[in-house]
Amino acid sequence: MITATTTTFGSPIGTDNLSKHANFVIHNGAKMVSVSVDNSCGRMTSMARADIRLLFSNNTAGIEGRPSVEDVTGQVFNVSEAATVHGSVQNMAKAMNWLQMTRWGLEGQTL
Repeated sequence: MITATTTTFGSPIGTDNLSKHANFVIHNGAKMVSVSVDNSCGRMTSMARADIRLLFSNNTAGIEGRPSVEDVTGQVFNVSEAATVHGSVQNMAKAMNWLQMTRWGLEGQTL
């Protein structure tokens, strides 16, 4: 399943630089790939700044005693939790490979 949202924020008086943001999420069971794109608060003419986050729903997986949804982007991409994972063909391919894996564990699997 794919879900999406969009948001547009106003601009200062006398300018047409609207701040635009879109997000879509691809769901596969308890796993989700979330892609957000924006126009850098109206400083860009198109929405070309993108960030990828990988999420795991413990509720959907029936796992108790953990947060309902966990951001596992850092574990999959081997970066810090707060790191930005830029939207690129290579990063999206890795995210989609993770989404399609039949189990969560990354050990012994090549993304």
